Amino acid sequence: MGLRLLIGGLILAVALIQATAGTVSLTADEITSLRALVATNPAVAGVFAGIHRTADAALAATPNPIERVVSEGHLDKDPLKIRTGQSLPDMQKIEALASTWAVTGESRYADKAREFILAWARVNHSDGDSINETAFEPLITGYDLLRGTFPEADRATVDAWLREKANVAWKDHRGLTGNWYSHRLKIVGLIGWTIGDATLSNEAVAGYRKHIVGNLKPNGASSDYYLRDALHYHLYDIEPLLSLARAAERNGIKLFDEASASGSTLHAGVEFVLPFANGTQTHMEFVMSRVPFDLKRAKNGQGEYSPHLWKASSSVRMFSLAAWFHPEYGPLAATLAGHPDDPYFNWVMVINAVSRHDPSAK
Repeated sequence: MGLRLLIGGLILAVALIQATAGTVSLTADEITSLRALVATNPAVAGVFAGIHRTADAALAATPNPIERVVSEGHLDKDPLKIRTGQSLPDMQKIEALASTWAVTGESRYADKAREFILAWARVNHSDGDSINETAFEPLITGYDLLRGTFPEADRATVDAWLREKANVAWKDHRGLTGNWYSHRLKIVGLIGWTIGDATLSNEAVAGYRKHIVGNLKPNGASSDYYLRDALHYHLYDIEPLLSLARAAERNGIKLFDEASASGSTLHAGVEFVLPFANGTQTHMEFVMSRVPFDLKRAKNGQGEYSPHLWKASSSVRMFSLAAWFHPEYGPLAATLAGHPDDPYFNWVMVINAVSRHDPSAK
């Protein structure tokens, strides 16, 4: 009887892995590769240990969804923004729970992640503000990983909620250029590929191709870099596009090196940061920003919006994401993070190591 239960449990675990295969997160084979890497590589096991601790703490936590995320355009001391800040840590809990389930296969982590995701799906509504909605990327990725484990009715609830998010964001008339649009494209595209809505993913790809014409210069500089005089906002433009381009390539569409009619590429957008990251050039942030809200935040005591020397370490995430397309960015990201010669210094690099490029992508 014990052997039968063990075999039955293993069959169920394999079936769940197969059911959860997703291009936004990890496919079934990639989950298997991830488990093997954590089991055999001490450095990877060390990175995972931190995620595991977050997931273990989340098991005892209660979801804290909010009806509407309020952040963009609000100062740090705004009560609505403070309330949002109390809720958004749920995103990291969901991400940790989903990742820990992927590595351990223990159902309690998937169960808790489903509880969190459903709580948000039943309470939260989007107003279309892409700067607020971009915070849902960890939830979307976690859902993509676990979607096959959801009962049909619950999956329909979450799919409908995410589809509404994407549709509301797509129809919103604010922020049709710059980083606003980068975040909108990311959210719409990731949701489309996660729930299997080709209309949404196609809209995101078409929007991307129009976006890089006006948003990125042939030298890689973003329009926000010139408007805000800040690499901070250049990164904020590029990072969501990298998430979108990764998902697109895993669905057969190569965007990273695709040139627009003006000659601009996402790859050049990453390369634009390189001389500032390696110390060849320096940049004083926000000195000539033409956006009044930047000055307002600086006067409010938010020092990151006051003129200051840009820190190369702030580009670690961008170069980590870009390393999925071109691995040579990995060592730079590791060095900037203070972990030279460590190819697995963060979870993004671990995921890069086990997730595939689609050789059929065009």
